[in-house]
Amino acid sequence: MSILAEQFQQLSTLLHQARGDWQHTPFSCTELPWPELAPMLMALDEAQIDALDQDDAAALAWLAPMRPHTAAAHALSLPELERATDYATPRWSNGIGGRKWAQIKDFAANVPRDTHPVLEWCAGKGHLGRLLAQQGAPSVTSLEWSADLCIQGEQLALQLGLKHHFHCANALDTDAAELFQPQQLAVALHACGELHLRFLRHAAQAGTQQLALSPCCYHLIESDVYRPLSQAGQQQDLKLDRHSLRLPLQQQVTGGERVRRLRHIELTWRLAFDELQQHLSGQPHYLPLPTFPKRLLSGDFAEFAHFAGTQKGLTMPKAIDSQHWLALADQRRLLVKRIELVRHRYRYLLELWLLLDRALFLEEQGYRVNLGTFTAIEHTPRRYLLRAEL
Repeated sequence: MSILAEQFQQLSTLLHQARGDWQHTPFSCTELPWPELAPMLMALDEAQIDALDQDDAAALAWLAPMRPHTAAAHALSLPELERATDYATPRWSNGIGGRKWAQIKDFAANVPRDTHPVLEWCAGKGHLGRLLAQQGAPSVTSLEWSADLCIQGEQLALQLGLKHHFHCANALDTDAAELFQPQQLAVALHACGELHLRFLRHAAQAGTQQLALSPCCYHLIESDVYRPLSQAGQQQDLKLDRHSLRLPLQQQVTGGERVRRLRHIELTWRLAFDELQQHLSGQPHYLPLPTFPKRLLSGDFAEFAHFAGTQKGLTMPKAIDSQHWLALADQRRLLVKRIELVRHRYRYLLELWLLLDRALFLEEQGYRVNLGTFTAIEHTPRRYLLRAEL
């Protein structure tokens, strides 16, 4: 059994046993689901909850007396991989944000150079592929579905005289598998859900020699429940639905006071709308809202409630007592935050389980696999990199 397989076995055992901690939907709860944790949680005010939730080490130390195995499991840390020697921005990188450029540079520092032609999966304008072409890749093919982004990428490649070409197509189409070749380096930086699952399956089927993948947005899959890739994952299946798959993404490392204030408003307004819709419908069930434009948070709650009602096909009263519904939401917000304080201690562990499932799938296909962090957390919380070679 490989080291990765041993880690996966340990993690699977813990996550199965701790399912009652991380599987809850906080917005649907009317009380704390853990009587044994209630005294600890109720002793915290909102400011203390927020401070703990933003400090993983402190939160784990707080939880450790009641959940020692959960705290200990965080010792399954991943090694740091290579980093770029500098983050100087070339002239052609104009328009790429500083954190994004750092991610691109660090990713490029971890892939072989001057070896095989490169396939860049879900490329956007091809910034990563362009850098790899400049660093000596024999040729680069960037797959991107947006024709406009392909045109912009082709123009930049032409200006720089690079062997960098774009293939404009949907990565979810079956024909996309034909882009994978044995003598090739296939790369994907922050490919979402189903897109990076296809990347792994296509590469393994083609016998692509070298792979480098940074996964993102695990919940964006075709089915309602995640189907593990590896045989080990199928044997230890956690039966993760989209709600659970979102948990690793509930970590923010960027943004200042304004961003935190908007998050506070959004949480309160979502809960206030839910109180209102339950009153109107007579159904005591949480009604989830999809993502909405954040500009709505700069208006007032009544406007937001009418927008949300339209989205869910509900008729809202013309006059809405915002103060009443926001006051009810204040009470629920503390309950939600207390539950999330516990759930969030499983963000890393669930993401690690998903990463190891992907790594073990590649090992089962004969790849030598390396898993680690390729960039600093202040650049992005999605900083994990799978490297594999046949």
